[in-house]
Amino acid sequence: MLSKFLENDEDLFDRARNPDHLYKVWPTNADRAQFAAVMTGASDSHSQMARAVRYFEVEVDKWLGDATQPLERLSALVQTAREQLRLVIIDLEEHDDAQVVFETLNSRGTPLEHADLVKNLLFRDAEHAGADVDKLYRAYWAPFDESEWRVEQTTGRITRSRLDVFLTHWLVMRTRREFHSSALFKEFERWLRDVDIPTERVFAELARYAEIYDRLDEAPSHGVEGRFLYRMKVMQSSTQMPLLLFLYGLGDDVLPPWRRQRAIRAVDSYIIRRASLNLSNRDYNHVFRELVAAAARNPTQADAEVIRAIEGLQGHHRYWPADSEFRSALEVDPLYVRLYRRTARILLEALEDELRTGHTEQLTVPAGEHFGAKLTIEHVMPQSWEENWPVLVEDENDGSERHELVHTLGNLTLVTGRLNPALGNMGWEDKKQWIGEHSLLRLTHGTLLRRPPTATIENWEDSWDEHRIRARGAYLASVALSIWPSGEELLASEPGGEAAARSPDLRVSPAAGSGSPP
Repeated sequence: MLSKFLENDEDLFDRARNPDHLYKVWPTNADRAQFAAVMTGASDSHSQMARAVRYFEVEVDKWLGDATQPLERLSALVQTAREQLRLVIIDLEEHDDAQVVFETLNSRGTPLEHADLVKNLLFRDAEHAGADVDKLYRAYWAPFDESEWRVEQTTGRITRSRLDVFLTHWLVMRTRREFHSSALFKEFERWLRDVDIPTERVFAELARYAEIYDRLDEAPSHGVEGRFLYRMKVMQSSTQMPLLLFLYGLGDDVLPPWRRQRAIRAVDSYIIRRASLNLSNRDYNHVFRELVAAAARNPTQADAEVIRAIEGLQGHHRYWPADSEFRSALEVDPLYVRLYRRTARILLEALEDELRTGHTEQLTVPAGEHFGAKLTIEHVMPQSWEENWPVLVEDENDGSERHELVHTLGNLTLVTGRLNPALGNMGWEDKKQWIGEHSLLRLTHGTLLRRPPTATIENWEDSWDEHRIRARGAYLASVALSIWPSGEELLASEPGGEAAARSPDLRVSPAAGSGSPP
């Protein structure tokens, strides 16, 4: 009785040529194999549809088992399925807004993602063009239907699927236009009609950039690219992604790795310098679209174009801080209270990484997010210093300057979350012993427990005071300037070098990555 609602009559289709025409409904590409399997009873118990079938089998069995007249219940269930279950079909006209329709229908359920609308648009165009849509799906789109692309991510205050986020970055790179995330599908449709690119080429390009996006997302947290990407994740910044997609989309034959790394170092310097001065990032969407346009003007020298474009940015919300301003902020400003805690931690992590050499033991820290989670910022001279830290004899201000000085870079280091509370407000001698016994960081042993290379203070280890804080701050500021150099220094740097040699290989495969974006 129910089979007529599930399957078409054999005389209505050619089973040899179109076996899937047996079924009254046919799901989206990603679900077809498991749908056919459960319909024939050949499915394993691990697929979503198989679990759904098993759930209803168990529930129906329990429901029938509770009845004194199970056959009457079964008859009622069949009658309900035949007469009360309704299938709603909506045919849209050419000018109907599918997004509005789906949002209205799903106002109390799960809204359709923009990526699904993009998918429907591309496959509809491909079908109209006579392309083999099943082949296109298997070759290019199938990975996008996997769970890793449907994971929800939060950008700003908006939560979307990872696929929607990727498509937004890719479309910004291609159009260099600003649009709200809610307009993704409309902007994609507009772009597709404007460029008049064959649909198969669009599929291929999306697949290629998805591979690049995956590699950037999973990059090891060492080397030029890895460190930069880690810092951006910690700072919850993604506005630079369209530029990164463009730079990697050029391929190594167009833009050599050392040039790509130099462009990334410039962007890293621009963002960190501004963050260290607590400058606004509200105009970054515009800035990075401009940088994509600058790189596109001369792809073979995209690094130089990006650097010059950043140097040319004007205005409080856009400019690239000079060496003197950056150094002053690092040496004088109370960074701990002025900056977001994650920004202050990034500075200390990067300094630790830079102070390590090829002869330094390779520990599990300071690489990656685990490093940030395990280590916390410690004030060497504590914030409440009055109890165990006597004022200097020559201090005419009776220690009043310390209240800001303790929050400067020269007085900060990193320790484990367990060691931090144990140190408390203890005096220098006790704190020196505890840190010396438990810390392994170069940031601590090389610049705090021992005199930094540029300091001239004798008997450095005997005390910790304003003079040592300022001397250490000046040294660490010099190290920071080498990590995040100016545009002039970057343009004068030689190709390659130690930083490039230590960087992981984030290139895409030659077949996928060669050439510039179409």
